[in-house]
Amino acid sequence: MLFDKLVLGALVACTFCLIYPVMSVPVRTEVPAPTASNAPPTKTAVRELWQTDEQNAEDAISGRLASVSRHLQPQRESAQPAPQLEPLHVHGYKCRTLPDGHPESCNVCYFSPADITPSSPCEESGDCNQRRVEGTNVTRVELAENGVRYLQCGDGWLNADMVFTGLPAGFICEDWRTGRLILRQEAGRRWPFEDGSFDAVYSEHMFEHVLPADGSAFLREMYRLLRPGGVIRITTPDLEKYLSGYVNRKTDPFLQQHAARFPPTGIGKGPPYSAARVVNNIFRNYDHRWIYDYDEFVAVAEHAGIPRDAVHHSTRLGPELPQSFRDAITAAEAMSTARAQRNARENPTRCWLEQEVREPESLYVTVFKPG
Repeated sequence: MLFDKLVLGALVACTFCLIYPVMSVPVRTEVPAPTASNAPPTKTAVRELWQTDEQNAEDAISGRLASVSRHLQPQRESAQPAPQLEPLHVHGYKCRTLPDGHPESCNVCYFSPADITPSSPCEESGDCNQRRVEGTNVTRVELAENGVRYLQCGDGWLNADMVFTGLPAGFICEDWRTGRLILRQEAGRRWPFEDGSFDAVYSEHMFEHVLPADGSAFLREMYRLLRPGGVIRITTPDLEKYLSGYVNRKTDPFLQQHAARFPPTGIGKGPPYSAARVVNNIFRNYDHRWIYDYDEFVAVAEHAGIPRDAVHHSTRLGPELPQSFRDAITAAEAMSTARAQRNARENPTRCWLEQEVREPESLYVTVFKPG
């Protein structure tokens, strides 16, 4: 009797071994291409595959999902048209009626209401707390419409600075006095532009006003914004020149010549000014935060992810600068190249790029982005 039960059990087990693989494999129904009369597979159809044994169905599921994705993708693309950019609105800031009867004048900023936060308007007095929503950008189309190719100052340039406190941060605005395009922006923040938006970036004696961490963030952003073949130009006080002038103060007239151009603050009369006073002035005056020599600048640039061989020690109007960039600098220095003065109250001043008066004290650095 026991033997008969064992034989019967073995037969049942063998039969199950033969039919289980057939039962456990999911049915592989072919997925036809979607047509007008043949709708694509639904999520329910895909989900039914998971009702079988997961271990044995894994390959089948992967194949079916890939097939479903291939069939659905064209329909998704055709069903979702390209988003339309909302037109930019014109907004006036720091408006004023002038005593000579000139019409009311405003700084004019251009943006979509969806791109600014908070939506409540700024007070006419005091700093403006509005700024661009993180992740939104001034588009390359907008820059092209304004003729902007460079970041700094002049015709064809966008002048970016944190001093425009009465304006919302991160938007192109037009200065009511000169007609220049300006942008309120802090150096160490993300800059609201698409990759490859500019041919060149020029920073004239700004770098000494930020600590190395913000300097690194600034350089990383500027490198991102450059088009291939673009140039970053940095000028800043040169620590090596000041310390060399101090060490050799008995024979080197550098510090006294510098003090004659930019008299230092401090106790006591002058000239002549003590060498220590002139050196301390470059560290402590003008809201300076950090003074660089070339090696220190290179270290910050490398921290920003810029290749070492892209950074070059330069001179004023250095011969390595592309001719088109040199021409743009020269044009920015000529007042005749100013933007059209639509209701502007003042003739634009020079942009003071590559200033000759600052050549003796300055460190010149050029960064090239490979083309």
